[in-house]
Amino acid sequence: MEGRHRNLMETGSYWLLYVVSVSAALLHWRLGNEELAAVCAAAAVFGAFLIGRGRRDVAAPR
Repeated sequence: MEGRHRNLMETGSYWLLYVVSVSAALLHWRLGNEELAAVCAAAAVFGAFLIGRGRRDVAAPR
């Protein structure tokens, strides 16, 4: 159960990174700070990559 709990916490952390990064990117873009918006968007893409990477481990074996 400890492995499953760690996996859920890790996936939750990646989702939090993604949501906060997307929100920050939109906020900075709206305020006219395109450089910081690009950094936040890159962090959101990285978070999405980490979420996708973790999903492969959860798939049922064939």
